[in-house]
Amino acid sequence: MPLENLLPPGVELPTELQLSDADRGRVAEFDYLAHRMNDVGLTGPERQDARNRFSVLVDEYGLRPLTAPDDADRAADEYASDVRLRTVRWYLSKETGDAMTTFAVPAERLESADAEALRAARAARAQTPQATRPSDFPMPGLRPDGTPVPREELGQATAEAARRRTELSSRTLAELRAQQAVLPEGRHPQFEIMIGGGAALAGRDPGALLVDARGRWHVDPIVAIVQSADQVRHLRQSGMGDPYQFADPQERVPLPALQLWEDTAAVRGPLIDGRAELSVSAEGRLIAEIVPADGSEPVKVEVQGTPLLATGIPPEIIPGADRRVPTVREAADVLADALAATGTPEADAARDHLLALRDGEGRAAASLELLADPRVSDALNTSEDTRTAGATETLRATAAWERACALAPGRVFMGDEIGDGDYDPTVAKDWVIAGVGGAAIANAEIILQANPEARVFMVGKDAPFVLHNDAQYTALRRAHDADYGGDGRLVVYGGRYLGAVGTVTAPDGRVRLEALDSAGESLGIEGDAYVACLGRVSRLPHALDPMESAVRSAGGTVRGELVFDDDRQYLGYRLELEAHGRRHTVDVTGAASRMLPGHVFGGEDMARLAAFDAKVAPPESGNVSAGFMATALQGSQLARHRAAHRPPDDGGQGLSGNTPPQPGPQGPSQQYDGLAAPAPYATAQDATQAGEDVTRSFQTWIRSDMGRELAASDHPRIRALREAWRQLPPHDLPEGPGRAALPYGAVAEHAGATVTAAVASGRFAPEDVAALNTMARAAHTHASRLSATQPNTPPMPQATAPAPRVATPVPEAARAPRLAT
Repeated sequence: MPLENLLPPGVELPTELQLSDADRGRVAEFDYLAHRMNDVGLTGPERQDARNRFSVLVDEYGLRPLTAPDDADRAADEYASDVRLRTVRWYLSKETGDAMTTFAVPAERLESADAEALRAARAARAQTPQATRPSDFPMPGLRPDGTPVPREELGQATAEAARRRTELSSRTLAELRAQQAVLPEGRHPQFEIMIGGGAALAGRDPGALLVDARGRWHVDPIVAIVQSADQVRHLRQSGMGDPYQFADPQERVPLPALQLWEDTAAVRGPLIDGRAELSVSAEGRLIAEIVPADGSEPVKVEVQGTPLLATGIPPEIIPGADRRVPTVREAADVLADALAATGTPEADAARDHLLALRDGEGRAAASLELLADPRVSDALNTSEDTRTAGATETLRATAAWERACALAPGRVFMGDEIGDGDYDPTVAKDWVIAGVGGAAIANAEIILQANPEARVFMVGKDAPFVLHNDAQYTALRRAHDADYGGDGRLVVYGGRYLGAVGTVTAPDGRVRLEALDSAGESLGIEGDAYVACLGRVSRLPHALDPMESAVRSAGGTVRGELVFDDDRQYLGYRLELEAHGRRHTVDVTGAASRMLPGHVFGGEDMARLAAFDAKVAPPESGNVSAGFMATALQGSQLARHRAAHRPPDDGGQGLSGNTPPQPGPQGPSQQYDGLAAPAPYATAQDATQAGEDVTRSFQTWIRSDMGRELAASDHPRIRALREAWRQLPPHDLPEGPGRAALPYGAVAEHAGATVTAAVASGRFAPEDVAALNTMARAAHTHASRLSATQPNTPPMPQATAPAPRVATPVPEAARAPRLAT
């Protein structure tokens, strides 16, 4: 299970006194600021700013008490702060530790200048408007009584969440239509708006109108995402859900869990299931036209503030299309510009004709006929635009795709059609999948599971490295790829560069689909159905199409800027669309923000984002930056950022919706109660019994295979544990409980370090490591209670993590094992 965060403020502590991944990131913040505080290369104000920020973080991360000295909760606050401080010190550099000594003290003990800076920071924080954040809500996955949904009830809980969502969508539509009925002509209800959802709902603003088509994971036929619970363990940090609630560590997380989480987050405020597009009215108002999923009439709202778009990954590219000019519309624009540049009457006429062709099926073929005129083709051959040839290739590839669709209806698909379940799995036995990436392997799994008779031929260049680390790819190939020992229903052809889709006629007259190389030659791989999974078109979200088209037609501009929070985490990009002196901004987040449109962003921004993506989702993790976990984390970071920087009274009129739960009995809370201050022993016999329990737990461990192997080891961690154990007093504590606290704390500390090293080495049985961890926890608890029984004795050291320690060796060890250092 993932660790709870140790470093939020307050008196509550997690059960495991260890640093979570997020806590380790906070330690890195302290290291960075401590270095800047002492960097003589910085100006005085820069060093002072780092000093002030360091002190504020001590506040924010619960390393100094926040209550007043005379407050009834001061003792508990001091205890919690001290526990955090003693735990975190093991991870600090000397420079940071020295700074922590200065600042991790009650505010009244700070130097006067530092105390004044802290008072100013606290006052500013108190005056900052506190917008509702996702963390104000319980994490999805609870029953109505506040208890976690068990795995056997997941289906029922998912269905109930879907029902609640549908009901709220209907109510929202009814309220919106009622508001529209009393407004003057030309005006519409006003709302902040979020278009799209998915994992980005982790940052759903309950005050905004959500318009979401309820796609992707709600319609995908796959049974589970491709990552295991371990691989998406950081989902808890986003508040979206706990993957371990519905899957074991190495199991893939089932899709109903994602549906439950998303639907629960969606109903936190007004919502309409459907799609929306943005446009600008003649009066300059930003309008969202919403097409409800229930088939009812569209509705319009006036958008207040900056709309947020989280519409997911962009569409897939047609096989053979040029990636610089991937669509027919873009190809026509490039060719029209090239024709205009030649200046001949024939070229001008062809340009006008080309731009007059209607969008949709047939435009590519009609464009090619027009370009076949020698006078037109000769004019294009003189073009200096390197994209001209690529535009022509895109037209050819699109025409070939449409021709294949016409000759083999219902058997030629884009990969998203398979992922959306919009296909018949029995329409073919032999399936060609163009591509060997994540979408291709996911569609292969869907087809193989849906049709036991099917065979799948995947063809493309090379599978990306990330696939070898997720929980799907290798398992699927082992089940179905003969090269991996499978049943032979999956064949993968690597090292091929694909062009357009081809068609051949079988001896029985049936049209079959084949894979062609980039030169249009057959690769000898054919089937009864063809699925294109060759990557995606980097473009702006479809919801912006009307708005972008109008702006560009008016000679306006579309500019983009990458957006980061105060911790330099990527939140998405902001668009600025300006025409006729009117300017509107739109924010794009989630998977849609991971592919930057080339006509808005330059190569420098793309390289910068690629570097961030590699850190957010390294391939070794089995995740991708546009995946569910990365998107949920990004959504929660964006919500925090917007809440922190949102001006007072910003926002539009809202519908009556769910309100965030308030403290008290009216709503379940998943906040853990934490550890109370240690209770003193009531009698000497109780203390003696606890010491005997520590010894028994040690004996259980030392008799394990791990204990026998390590008993005589000369590894530094084992030596330290052995020496600490030898310093333990007799169980009856002849020198009193206070003096016994320190040696028991040392045992806990060194046993914890040994557990950490043992886990990292991966050499020992989990049950053996657990036995050592049990002993460490017992020693830590005993030390804490001894210290509380007789206070005013030297403080015991704090355990580094799940505090386990070692004991006096009994049997011989054959060799010194390797432990992580």
